[in-house]
Amino acid sequence: MDFATKVHQKFDRLIRASILFGSQAKGIAKSDSDIDIVLIIDDASINWDVELIAWYREELSKLISSTKHSNRLHINTIKLTTFWSDLMHGDPVILNILRYGEPLIDSGAFFNPIKALMERGRIKPTPEAVYAALQRAPTHLARSKAAELGSIEGVYWTLVDSAQAAIIMHGQIPPSPEHIPDMLKELFVDKGKLSYGYVRAFNDLYLLHKDILYGKIVDIKGAEIDQWQALAEEFLSEMTRLIDEMIELQKHTKK
Repeated sequence: MDFATKVHQKFDRLIRASILFGSQAKGIAKSDSDIDIVLIIDDASINWDVELIAWYREELSKLISSTKHSNRLHINTIKLTTFWSDLMHGDPVILNILRYGEPLIDSGAFFNPIKALMERGRIKPTPEAVYAALQRAPTHLARSKAAELGSIEGVYWTLVDSAQAAIIMHGQIPPSPEHIPDMLKELFVDKGKLSYGYVRAFNDLYLLHKDILYGKIVDIKGAEIDQWQALAEEFLSEMTRLIDEMIELQKHTKK
């Protein structure tokens, strides 16, 4: 409440309402839970030009930083016209804010009446809201799949960097990724210091990474990601072992 008071004192008529939502409003918050607050700004009677927007962001940032629990504060700013437009179309996000949100300060005196109407069943989602939500769903799915594919990128570079480190430690110039398997075989496998299975795994991952890069593979199962991540940990451990052995050998050679 103290933060909301400071916000309204600072921005005065620019802010029409500050709404607490999330776990704090639902009464299920823990001691370290985030504090989610929605600030509804008046863009209906006030022209938010570039200068005003910049000033608002800067001053809001200062207020957040000066607050005791600033690291737990999550502030979302919503324009008043956007709020009403989304409400009229029954947007799920706005309806959830209405359902669970608690006004800290409602200088526009509109939030509680709307909340009461919704609780009485007078505000319902529209068919447009249903289709809008449905149309957004594939985007979220695509983003999720992209994140899965992106995790292979991390695994790939784990193998590349650790292999190159071992090759450098051997006194060689690090090759480009496509030549790493041959050098690993020549420097370590053929000398009995490394299982060929790691070279084969590197080759397989190199081809997989290439297929993802060129769009030949657009989906990958979670179980397969887990397998590759486990392989990356094992591969990194092996490269670390090789490097440690070479360091020890150098120490004994110098003696």
